[in-house]
Amino acid sequence: MEANQSSKSTFDWTDIDASYRFPTLFLAGKAVGWLLLGTIFSLIASIKMHAPGFLSSCSWVTYGTMMPAALNAIVYGFALQGAFAAMLWMTMRLGQVRLVAPGFLFIGTALWNLGVLIGVLGIMAGHSSGHAYLEMPGYALPFLFAAYGLIGGIALVTFHKRQVRELYPSQWFIFAALYWFPWIFSAASYLLVISPLRQVVQPVRGVAQSVVDAWYVSGLNVIVLGFAGLAILQYLIPKLVKRDLHNAYLSLFAFWMLLLFGSFSGILSSQALPSWVGSLSAVCSAFVAFAWLVIAYNLFVTFRGGATKSAGLGLRFMYCSLGSGLLVALLTAWASQEATSQVLQFSLFVPGLKWLYLHGFVGMGLLGGIYLFLPKVTGNDWKAQGQWTIIFMAYATGVILFSGALLVGGWKHGNMLINAENSFVEVLRSGILPFIRISTAGELLIVIAALLLWWNVMVMVCRTYCGCLLSMGGCGILAAGGSKQLPSKTNVKKKS
Repeated sequence: MEANQSSKSTFDWTDIDASYRFPTLFLAGKAVGWLLLGTIFSLIASIKMHAPGFLSSCSWVTYGTMMPAALNAIVYGFALQGAFAAMLWMTMRLGQVRLVAPGFLFIGTALWNLGVLIGVLGIMAGHSSGHAYLEMPGYALPFLFAAYGLIGGIALVTFHKRQVRELYPSQWFIFAALYWFPWIFSAASYLLVISPLRQVVQPVRGVAQSVVDAWYVSGLNVIVLGFAGLAILQYLIPKLVKRDLHNAYLSLFAFWMLLLFGSFSGILSSQALPSWVGSLSAVCSAFVAFAWLVIAYNLFVTFRGGATKSAGLGLRFMYCSLGSGLLVALLTAWASQEATSQVLQFSLFVPGLKWLYLHGFVGMGLLGGIYLFLPKVTGNDWKAQGQWTIIFMAYATGVILFSGALLVGGWKHGNMLINAENSFVEVLRSGILPFIRISTAGELLIVIAALLLWWNVMVMVCRTYCGCLLSMGGCGILAAGGSKQLPSKTNVKKKS
């Protein structure tokens, strides 16, 4: 069966986009703001690795504070918030339905940003929980869960009211991610960080903490953020090349493979855990890599022979996102093997994989989504189109330098560590510092790209709000530099 996104019938999209205009501006604006702040924190942490005296007068500016603050700002502030914006837009477009209760979505988004702010400030104040991807203190997590109740609930109600009942493959991934996040977030928070029945039920202890945390990290990366990114790829690539998705059954097969095995992948076999945990994770990582190969093949056949030359910059973002995700899946399966994990477990390779996934796969996909769907929602084109080429080049080059240096350096670092003849000072000088310095240069380019991205989105927000005021409620009709007529019903094709 082939998924068909196009139709010869006409449909007016302006009413649907208008219902989502101000919530998406708020979501996108806050997401790129957190990306900028998170990359600045990450840059500071990277500099501290090879220049410990940098900002040494500030007691809270340490690697142990800046890195978890950067990670949580990027994951919860940028990646998840950007994924919410993209998934809601695709839900409305594919279902031909207006957004339900945009006011409650605005409240949920504000509450989410408040929770992320409290969490990041709590980490910087020294209240970190110490669990990867859940470093935020317990008093910040209820804000996030309450906010998600509003955001996820509105997405599900909007999906229920859709006019087009047939499901497109992207919708499978969207709603699996929407259902999966509250389950893993609430379970991991309860078992690791907070427990309302602490006098009766204590959080897990010992080795169980590592297992639960690894399960949460894997579910968040592979299923929640991974499914959101794959939904974007499978929706935008066929639209950009003007072809139908090659085979929906291949997407369905990969969907179930990732859903069944993605929650327990990525745990290295040599970690201080029971041996069966590492063996099970290695098997799951292999299945995840195979599912990614299936998706990559399906998308490759889709855009092969399509209108790739006229697709523009948006398709480059999608190419980089797809390539990064596939590379991470293959490297994770390789690193999960026992012989390989003995070399890589304490090296720079592990953070290199993490940042390649967050910046390369998730980040590139979300930046491409913002570039493509924000003009449709607001009715305004990007004012400085050339800056987006700079954003793409700076971000892509930064990701290659940042993650590439850590991955290559991690292999050398690990091999030097397992050689007893190498002193620690020699390992530090030859196996760590040169690659950390290269990664710092890459992070600086990512900060520049994030700053330009934030500036362009803020200009878009200001133009849209000013146009709304000037047109006395006709949001987006008037933009800076003159009036702009929105597309009429007869000029907008279905699924455009």
